[in-house]
Amino acid sequence: MKKYDYYRPAATSLGRKKKVRKQPSLSFFKSIVFFLVFIALCFASYLGITKAYRAFSASRLGNWKPTALFITGVDGVLAKQIQKETESLVNKDFSVKNAVSLQTRLIKKYPQLRHVSVKRGLMSGKLKIAIQRRQPIAKFILPDQSVRFIDQDSTIYADSNPDPLSTVPYVELEGKIPEKLGKEFVDLVESSLKLKDQLDFAFLHFDPSADTVRMHMPDGCVINFGQAKKLRQKARRAAQIEKIAKEGYPHPHELDFTYFDDGKVFLRQTAH
Repeated sequence: MKKYDYYRPAATSLGRKKKVRKQPSLSFFKSIVFFLVFIALCFASYLGITKAYRAFSASRLGNWKPTALFITGVDGVLAKQIQKETESLVNKDFSVKNAVSLQTRLIKKYPQLRHVSVKRGLMSGKLKIAIQRRQPIAKFILPDQSVRFIDQDSTIYADSNPDPLSTVPYVELEGKIPEKLGKEFVDLVESSLKLKDQLDFAFLHFDPSADTVRMHMPDGCVINFGQAKKLRQKARRAAQIEKIAKEGYPHPHELDFTYFDDGKVFLRQTAH
């Protein structure tokens, strides 16, 4: 009779291995500590460099001297004039107050400049002058043959060295030149330039005292816009009428917008 050992584990149970939870290795904790130390060192370096730069800059605010001069935004004769006027600043004390004074002086002396920025390179030693010129949209020719330009913000200014490649419309002025024109006038010029196929005018006639505008075409036609208001809308309507009139209406003729507020535009033939 066989004897069975009931306390002997079954063969299947012998093959099972007890699962043991792995403990984090020591190298993992070392990596985290190293990463945190690295971040702390980077942050400390950043603070140190920033503090050192501020201290260095502060120490040079009172006696900073430019070693080089850079002018951007202008060229030709105007660039040479500004270069000649500012080159004496090199290797001389130049404070924040001097920068503001230079900016004001350049804009006052050269009215064709729209914006002037003067920056000191405390680390590089460079004095940077960035200039933005006004962009003319029209010009006045005065009885003494001098010229005044009008820019996009309706400012009237003189420019002794205009861009020779830039062509701008001519405006005939009646009376005294105002310091600034209304935005309506600028809208008319810009609208007319966009509608050049129908409104390719020879010149504009502007009367500041009466605040009226007339447009003279190369073929002798005249567009009387009347009061200088709603000029953008009037220009669009004039372009529509002129497109139709070119096909069959006698030339020269006149468009009269005097009663435009009442919805009326008169088209009449003028004498040859």
